[in-house]
Amino acid sequence: MPLVLILILLSALPDAMVVPVLRDLLVERYGATAEASQAFLAVNLLGAGLAIPLVRWLRRRWPAWSVAAAGAMADASLLALMWLPIGFGPTLVVRCLEGVADVATFAALFQILGSVGGRGMAWRMGVGASMLIGGLGAGAVLGGAAVRASDAGPTIAFVLGAICCFVTGCGALMGHRTLDLAGPTSEVPEPVQPILKGPLWPMLLMAASDRATGAALTAVFASFLARNLGYDPAERGRLVGLPLLLMAIGAAPAGWWADRLGSLRVRTAAAVVYAVCFAAISWVGASTLALSCVLLLLGVAGAPLLPASLSLIVSSGRGTSGLAAFRAAGDGGYFLGIVVVVTVGALAGGDRLATQQSLMIAFSIAHLVCTVVSRRALGIRVR
Repeated sequence: MPLVLILILLSALPDAMVVPVLRDLLVERYGATAEASQAFLAVNLLGAGLAIPLVRWLRRRWPAWSVAAAGAMADASLLALMWLPIGFGPTLVVRCLEGVADVATFAALFQILGSVGGRGMAWRMGVGASMLIGGLGAGAVLGGAAVRASDAGPTIAFVLGAICCFVTGCGALMGHRTLDLAGPTSEVPEPVQPILKGPLWPMLLMAASDRATGAALTAVFASFLARNLGYDPAERGRLVGLPLLLMAIGAAPAGWWADRLGSLRVRTAAAVVYAVCFAAISWVGASTLALSCVLLLLGVAGAPLLPASLSLIVSSGRGTSGLAAFRAAGDGGYFLGIVVVVTVGALAGGDRLATQQSLMIAFSIAHLVCTVVSRRALGIRVR
C-alpha cells in the first residue's frame, strides 16, 4: 500500500503544474489567444473520455500494475514532447493523448489500492484521495516556483511533469516485478463481494457534480473575494485554500467513518451540508470570521465526498474501467462548471455581486439535486 500511495502522489503532481503558467506556455510561446489557450484544458477532457474503452481493453490483457506503468510512461513521453516547440495545434493533439494516459494511470493505481486488502475500502480510498488532492496542490505550487527559479522558462513545467510520470512508471514496474518475484500469493485481494448492484451513472453524476462545484469554488469564489470584498491576494489564497486543505486532511478519517456507517449514507449527509455551506459563503463574506467558519465546515463536509464515491465505484465490481469513467465524469463536470461560470459572467450585466451570489446558490441547488437523484437511484442496495 505505501508504494501505491506514493505513486498516486507522484502521478498527481503534473496535472496542476501547468496551470499557473498556462498563459506563458501557450499565449506567449505560440501567440495563441487567451480564449484558445483554454482549449489546452478542454482537449484533455476528450482524452479522458477516450481512455474508458482503452482501459477496458488493456485490463483484459494486462494486470493493473502493467496498465499503470504503461500509462505513466506514455504520459512522461507526451509531456516531454510538449516541451519541444512543436506548435500550438500539435500541442493540443498531444495534450488530448496525454489525457488518455493520465486517466489510465489514475484508474489503474486506484484499482490496485482497492485490491490490496487490509483496512476498510473507504479508508484506503480516503488515504489515496488525500495523496491525490495533496499532489494537485503541491503540483501547482511546484510549477509556479520552478518557473520563477529556473532560467528554462515556463516549459520547465513539462520537464518536471515528465520526470514525475517517468518515476511513477518505474515504481509501477517495480511493484509488478516485486509481485512476480514473491509469487502468486503475495497480493491477496480483500474478499469483498460487489455490494452495489445499481447502475453506474449515479456514481458518475456524483463525480461530475462534485467537480463542477469545485470549479465554481475556485472560479466564482476567488473573483467574489477580489471584486466585491477587496481581499488581497494573500487573503484570497488562504480562504480558497482552507477548504481544499481540510478536504485533503480529512479524506482518510472520513473514509474510516464511511466504512462503519456506509459509504452512501455518509456521502449523502456530507453532500447536503456541503451544498448548504457553499450557498452560504457568498452571504457571509463581509465578515472574515464568519466566512472562515463556513469555509471550515465546507472543508469538513467536503472531505468524505471523494473517498466515499471511490469506495462505491470499487465496491461495485466495475474495476479499472469504472474508475476511468469516474475520472472522466469528474473532469467533464469541472469543465462544465468553468463554462457555466464564464458564460454567465459574460452575459450578466448590472450587479456583479448579485450575479455571483446567484451562481453559487445555483451550483448548490444543482449539487443537492444530483445528490438526491443519485441516492434514490442507488436505493438501499448499498450496505
